[in-house]
Amino acid sequence: MRIRQLTVLLLVSAGCLHSPQAVEEPREFTDGFINIFERYEEKCPYFAHKDIDWQERGYQYYPLAGECSTESELIELITDMLTELHDPAIAITRCDDEGMPIEVTYPFSVEYESNYDMDVLVEHYLEPNGWAGWEDGYVQGFGWCDPSVLPYFFLDTLPTSGYTDAALDSLDVFVASCIELDVPAIIIDVRMNPFGFMENLFGSSGLSFMGRFTEKSRPGAIYRSRSGPEYDMYEDRRPAVRSTGLQQYTGSVVVLVGENCAGWSENMLANFINFPNVVLVGDTTGGSVSYCGSASVSDHYRYGYVKRTILTYDKLG
Repeated sequence: MRIRQLTVLLLVSAGCLHSPQAVEEPREFTDGFINIFERYEEKCPYFAHKDIDWQERGYQYYPLAGECSTESELIELITDMLTELHDPAIAITRCDDEGMPIEVTYPFSVEYESNYDMDVLVEHYLEPNGWAGWEDGYVQGFGWCDPSVLPYFFLDTLPTSGYTDAALDSLDVFVASCIELDVPAIIIDVRMNPFGFMENLFGSSGLSFMGRFTEKSRPGAIYRSRSGPEYDMYEDRRPAVRSTGLQQYTGSVVVLVGENCAGWSENMLANFINFPNVVLVGDTTGGSVSYCGSASVSDHYRYGYVKRTILTYDKLG
Protein backbone atom coordinates (compact mmCIF):
# COMPACT_ATOMS: atom_id res chain seq x y z
CA MET A 1 0.00 0.00 0.00
CA ARG A 2 1.44 3.36 -0.98
CA ILE A 3 1.45 6.36 1.32
CA ARG A 4 -1.10 8.17 -0.85
CA GLN A 5 -3.55 5.33 -0.22
CA LEU A 6 -2.57 5.54 3.42
CA THR A 7 -3.38 9.24 3.36
CA VAL A 8 -6.92 8.55 2.14
CA LEU A 9 -7.45 6.02 4.92
CA LEU A 10 -6.19 8.45 7.52
CA LEU A 11 -8.48 11.20 6.29
CA VAL A 12 -11.46 8.86 6.13
CA SER A 13 -10.73 7.64 9.64
CA ALA A 14 -10.46 11.21 10.85
CA GLY A 15 -13.79 12.01 9.20
CA CYS A 16 -15.43 9.19 11.14
CA LEU A 17 -14.23 10.61 14.43
CA HIS A 18 -14.59 14.32 13.80
CA SER A 19 -16.53 16.67 11.62
CA PRO A 20 -14.98 17.37 8.17
CA GLN A 21 -14.03 20.86 9.34
CA ALA A 22 -11.72 19.29 11.94
CA VAL A 23 -9.52 17.60 9.30
CA GLU A 24 -6.65 19.94 8.36
CA GLU A 25 -5.23 20.00 4.86
CA PRO A 26 -1.72 18.48 4.73
CA ARG A 27 0.99 21.11 4.86
CA GLU A 28 3.74 21.57 2.28
CA PHE A 29 6.26 19.33 4.06
CA THR A 30 4.15 16.19 3.61
CA ASP A 31 5.38 15.93 0.00
CA GLY A 32 8.94 15.37 1.18
CA PHE A 33 7.78 12.79 3.68
CA ILE A 34 5.74 10.96 1.04
CA ASN A 35 8.71 10.93 -1.35
CA ILE A 36 11.04 9.15 1.06
CA PHE A 37 8.34 6.84 2.45
CA GLU A 38 7.36 5.61 -1.03
CA ARG A 39 10.97 5.04 -2.07
CA TYR A 40 11.37 2.67 0.87
CA GLU A 41 7.96 1.11 0.29
CA GLU A 42 8.96 0.30 -3.30
CA LYS A 43 12.64 -0.60 -2.97
CA CYS A 44 13.74 -1.60 0.54
CA PRO A 45 14.70 -5.31 0.44
CA TYR A 46 14.89 -6.23 4.10
CA PHE A 47 11.44 -5.45 5.60
CA ALA A 48 10.53 -9.14 5.52
CA HIS A 49 14.04 -10.19 6.55
CA LYS A 50 13.97 -7.91 9.62
CA ASP A 51 10.23 -8.29 10.25
CA ILE A 52 9.58 -4.53 9.90
CA ASP A 53 5.99 -3.30 9.48
CA TRP A 54 6.63 -0.28 7.23
CA GLN A 55 2.94 0.51 6.85
CA GLU A 56 2.66 0.83 10.61
CA ARG A 57 5.48 3.39 10.44
CA GLY A 58 3.39 5.30 7.88
CA TYR A 59 0.31 5.35 10.12
CA GLN A 60 2.50 6.57 12.95
CA TYR A 61 4.53 9.27 11.22
CA TYR A 62 2.41 10.66 8.38
CA PRO A 63 0.04 12.67 10.62
CA LEU A 64 3.08 14.14 12.37
CA ALA A 65 4.53 15.20 8.99
CA GLY A 66 1.35 17.21 8.39
CA GLU A 67 2.05 19.09 11.60
CA CYS A 68 5.58 20.14 10.61
CA SER A 69 5.87 23.88 10.05
CA THR A 70 9.63 24.11 9.39
CA GLU A 71 12.21 22.20 7.42
CA SER A 72 14.12 21.30 10.58
CA GLU A 73 10.99 19.75 12.13
CA LEU A 74 10.49 17.59 9.03
CA ILE A 75 14.12 16.44 9.03
CA GLU A 76 13.94 15.54 12.71
CA LEU A 77 10.76 13.53 12.10
CA ILE A 78 12.14 11.59 9.11
CA THR A 79 15.37 10.97 10.99
CA ASP A 80 13.41 9.41 13.86
CA MET A 81 11.50 7.18 11.43
CA LEU A 82 14.59 5.96 9.58
CA THR A 83 16.54 5.44 12.79
CA GLU A 84 14.04 2.69 13.65
CA LEU A 85 15.36 0.69 10.67
CA HIS A 86 18.68 0.21 12.49
CA ASP A 87 20.76 0.53 9.33
CA PRO A 88 24.04 2.50 9.58
CA ALA A 89 24.15 2.78 5.77
CA ILE A 90 21.30 5.32 5.61
CA ALA A 91 22.71 8.83 5.18
CA ILE A 92 21.30 12.34 5.43
CA THR A 93 22.94 14.93 3.18
CA ARG A 94 22.58 18.62 3.94
CA CYS A 95 23.03 20.82 0.83
CA ASP A 96 23.54 24.49 0.14
CA ASP A 97 21.14 26.66 -1.88
CA GLU A 98 22.66 25.32 -5.11
CA GLY A 99 22.21 21.69 -4.10
CA MET A 100 25.87 21.02 -3.34
CA PRO A 101 26.57 18.68 -0.36
CA ILE A 102 27.74 20.38 2.83
CA GLU A 103 27.43 17.70 5.49
CA VAL A 104 26.62 13.99 5.66
CA THR A 105 25.28 12.38 8.84
CA TYR A 106 23.81 8.97 9.66
CA PRO A 107 20.52 8.63 11.62
CA PHE A 108 21.46 5.27 13.12
CA SER A 109 24.94 5.28 14.58
CA VAL A 110 26.62 2.53 16.53
CA GLU A 111 29.39 2.90 19.08
CA TYR A 112 32.05 0.47 17.96
CA GLU A 113 34.65 -0.93 20.28
CA SER A 114 38.05 -0.78 18.62
CA ASN A 115 40.13 -3.95 18.50
CA TYR A 116 43.37 -2.10 17.80
CA ASP A 117 45.45 0.77 19.16
CA MET A 118 46.99 2.77 16.33
CA ASP A 119 49.79 4.21 18.49
CA VAL A 120 50.79 0.75 19.71
CA LEU A 121 50.50 -0.66 16.21
CA VAL A 122 52.79 1.96 14.70
CA GLU A 123 55.34 2.11 17.52
CA HIS A 124 55.77 -1.56 18.30
CA TYR A 125 54.94 -3.35 15.06
CA LEU A 126 55.15 -1.06 12.05
CA GLU A 127 58.10 1.28 12.64
CA PRO A 128 60.44 -1.61 13.60
CA ASN A 129 59.53 -3.39 10.35
CA GLY A 130 60.27 -0.92 7.59
CA TRP A 131 57.17 1.24 8.03
CA ALA A 132 56.44 3.56 5.10
CA GLY A 133 53.47 5.45 3.74
CA TRP A 134 52.33 8.24 1.52
CA GLU A 135 54.84 11.07 1.94
CA ASP A 136 56.98 8.69 4.02
CA GLY A 137 54.68 8.04 6.93
CA TYR A 138 51.15 7.69 8.20
CA VAL A 139 49.73 10.86 6.68
CA GLN A 140 46.69 10.19 4.54
CA GLY A 141 45.09 6.99 5.71
CA PHE A 142 47.19 4.20 4.23
CA GLY A 143 50.64 2.72 4.57
CA TRP A 144 52.71 -0.46 4.51
CA CYS A 145 55.78 -2.21 5.85
CA ASP A 146 58.78 -3.49 3.97
CA PRO A 147 57.48 -6.74 2.38
CA SER A 148 60.84 -8.43 2.94
CA VAL A 149 60.41 -7.88 6.69
CA LEU A 150 56.65 -7.74 7.33
CA PRO A 151 54.29 -7.96 4.31
CA TYR A 152 51.60 -5.69 5.82
CA PHE A 153 49.38 -3.04 4.18
CA PHE A 154 46.72 -1.04 6.01
CA LEU A 155 43.86 1.23 4.97
CA ASP A 156 42.39 3.75 7.36
CA THR A 157 40.30 6.63 5.97
CA LEU A 158 40.97 8.79 2.97
CA PRO A 159 40.20 12.47 3.64
CA THR A 160 38.94 13.03 0.09
CA SER A 161 38.36 10.96 -3.02
CA GLY A 162 41.44 12.61 -4.52
CA TYR A 163 43.64 10.19 -2.57
CA THR A 164 42.06 7.09 -4.10
CA ASP A 165 44.56 6.84 -6.93
CA ALA A 166 47.46 7.43 -4.53
CA ALA A 167 46.26 4.59 -2.29
CA LEU A 168 45.84 2.20 -5.22
CA ASP A 169 49.23 3.20 -6.65
CA SER A 170 50.82 2.46 -3.28
CA LEU A 171 49.00 -0.85 -3.13
CA ASP A 172 50.42 -1.73 -6.55
CA VAL A 173 53.96 -0.97 -5.35
CA PHE A 174 53.37 -3.19 -2.31
CA VAL A 175 51.82 -6.03 -4.34
CA ALA A 176 54.58 -5.90 -6.96
CA SER A 177 57.20 -6.19 -4.23
CA CYS A 178 55.41 -9.16 -2.67
CA ILE A 179 55.22 -10.90 -6.06
CA GLU A 180 58.88 -10.23 -6.79
CA LEU A 181 59.94 -11.53 -3.36
CA ASP A 182 57.62 -14.54 -3.70
CA VAL A 183 56.15 -13.79 -0.29
CA PRO A 184 53.90 -16.74 0.73
CA ALA A 185 51.32 -14.64 2.64
CA ILE A 186 50.46 -11.00 3.23
CA ILE A 187 48.36 -9.05 5.74
CA ILE A 188 45.79 -6.40 4.81
CA ASP A 189 44.43 -4.45 7.77
CA VAL A 190 41.07 -2.64 7.46
CA ARG A 191 40.13 -2.72 11.17
CA MET A 192 40.44 1.05 11.36
CA ASN A 193 38.21 1.71 8.37
CA PRO A 194 34.86 3.05 9.65
CA PHE A 195 31.56 3.30 7.87
CA GLY A 196 31.04 6.22 5.52
CA PHE A 197 34.60 6.58 4.29
CA MET A 198 36.68 5.01 1.53
CA GLU A 199 33.62 4.83 -0.72
CA ASN A 200 35.68 5.59 -3.80
CA LEU A 201 38.23 2.91 -2.95
CA PHE A 202 35.96 0.14 -1.68
CA GLY A 203 33.02 1.09 -3.87
CA SER A 204 33.52 1.21 -7.62
CA SER A 205 37.30 1.07 -7.29
CA GLY A 206 36.93 -1.82 -4.86
CA LEU A 207 36.59 -4.08 -7.89
CA SER A 208 40.15 -3.32 -8.88
CA PHE A 209 41.31 -3.45 -5.25
CA MET A 210 40.07 -7.03 -4.86
CA GLY A 211 41.19 -7.84 -8.38
CA ARG A 212 44.80 -7.57 -7.30
CA PHE A 213 44.39 -10.79 -5.33
CA THR A 214 42.90 -13.23 -7.82
CA GLU A 215 44.21 -14.65 -11.09
CA LYS A 216 40.74 -14.91 -12.65
CA SER A 217 37.23 -13.50 -12.33
CA ARG A 218 35.37 -14.94 -9.37
CA PRO A 219 31.83 -14.82 -8.00
CA GLY A 220 31.45 -12.60 -5.00
CA ALA A 221 28.60 -11.80 -2.63
CA ILE A 222 24.95 -12.36 -3.51
CA TYR A 223 22.89 -9.17 -3.44
CA ARG A 224 19.10 -9.14 -3.15
CA SER A 225 16.68 -6.60 -4.62
CA ARG A 226 12.90 -6.48 -4.42
CA SER A 227 11.01 -7.58 -7.53
CA GLY A 228 7.46 -6.60 -6.60
CA PRO A 229 5.17 -4.84 -4.15
CA GLU A 230 5.24 -7.60 -1.54
CA TYR A 231 8.09 -7.30 0.94
CA ASP A 232 9.20 -10.91 0.42
CA MET A 233 9.31 -10.75 -3.39
CA TYR A 234 12.94 -10.83 -4.55
CA GLU A 235 14.82 -11.01 -7.78
CA ASP A 236 16.75 -14.19 -8.53
CA ARG A 237 20.00 -14.61 -6.63
CA ARG A 238 22.88 -13.45 -8.77
CA PRO A 239 26.42 -13.31 -7.41
CA ALA A 240 28.48 -10.27 -8.29
CA VAL A 241 31.46 -11.16 -10.47
CA ARG A 242 34.80 -9.70 -9.41
CA SER A 243 37.37 -9.26 -12.15
CA THR A 244 41.14 -9.37 -12.07
CA GLY A 245 43.20 -6.23 -11.58
CA LEU A 246 46.34 -4.94 -13.24
CA GLN A 247 48.50 -7.46 -11.36
CA GLN A 248 47.63 -10.39 -9.17
CA TYR A 249 49.09 -11.65 -5.92
CA THR A 250 47.85 -15.25 -5.56
CA GLY A 251 49.43 -16.23 -2.25
CA SER A 252 47.50 -16.30 1.02
CA VAL A 253 45.84 -13.04 2.07
CA VAL A 254 44.96 -12.49 5.73
CA VAL A 255 42.52 -9.59 6.16
CA LEU A 256 42.23 -8.12 9.67
CA VAL A 257 38.67 -6.96 10.43
CA GLY A 258 36.66 -5.58 13.34
CA GLU A 259 33.42 -3.98 14.52
CA ASN A 260 34.49 -0.70 12.99
CA CYS A 261 34.21 -2.16 9.46
CA ALA A 262 30.84 -1.31 7.94
CA GLY A 263 29.37 0.10 4.76
CA TRP A 264 31.72 -0.02 1.80
CA SER A 265 34.57 -1.71 3.66
CA GLU A 266 32.22 -4.47 4.86
CA ASN A 267 30.81 -4.70 1.36
CA MET A 268 34.30 -5.43 0.09
CA LEU A 269 34.82 -8.04 2.82
CA ALA A 270 31.55 -9.79 1.91
CA ASN A 271 32.99 -10.28 -1.58
CA PHE A 272 36.57 -10.92 -0.48
CA ILE A 273 35.55 -13.82 1.75
CA ASN A 274 34.59 -15.81 -1.36
CA PHE A 275 38.15 -15.77 -2.68
CA PRO A 276 39.86 -19.14 -1.96
CA ASN A 277 43.15 -17.49 -0.94
CA VAL A 278 41.57 -14.94 1.45
CA VAL A 279 40.75 -15.44 5.13
CA LEU A 280 39.18 -12.86 7.47
CA VAL A 281 40.59 -12.67 10.99
CA GLY A 282 39.35 -10.55 13.90
CA ASP A 283 36.08 -9.43 15.46
CA THR A 284 32.59 -9.48 13.93
CA THR A 285 32.09 -6.60 11.51
CA GLY A 286 29.54 -3.82 11.82
CA GLY A 287 26.63 -5.38 9.94
CA SER A 288 25.73 -2.81 7.28
CA VAL A 289 26.02 -3.78 3.63
CA SER A 290 23.12 -1.84 2.11
CA TYR A 291 23.38 -0.06 -1.24
CA CYS A 292 21.48 3.24 -1.10
CA GLY A 293 20.00 5.66 -3.59
CA SER A 294 19.23 9.29 -2.77
CA ALA A 295 16.00 11.30 -2.79
CA SER A 296 15.12 14.89 -1.94
CA VAL A 297 12.85 15.54 1.02
CA SER A 298 13.21 19.33 1.14
CA ASP A 299 15.12 22.19 -0.48
CA HIS A 300 18.28 21.52 1.54
CA TYR A 301 18.19 17.83 2.47
CA ARG A 302 18.50 14.50 0.71
CA TYR A 303 18.01 11.09 2.30
CA GLY A 304 19.42 7.72 1.37
CA TYR A 305 16.97 4.92 0.65
CA VAL A 306 17.99 1.27 0.56
CA LYS A 307 17.82 -0.31 -2.91
CA ARG A 308 19.57 -3.63 -2.33
CA THR A 309 21.51 -5.42 0.36
CA ILE A 310 23.42 -8.63 1.00
CA LEU A 311 20.90 -10.83 2.78
CA THR A 312 23.17 -13.87 2.69
CA TYR A 313 25.36 -12.23 5.34
CA ASP A 314 24.27 -10.64 8.59
CA LYS A 315 27.70 -9.81 9.89
CA LEU A 316 31.16 -11.06 9.01
CA GLY A 317 33.96 -12.28 11.18
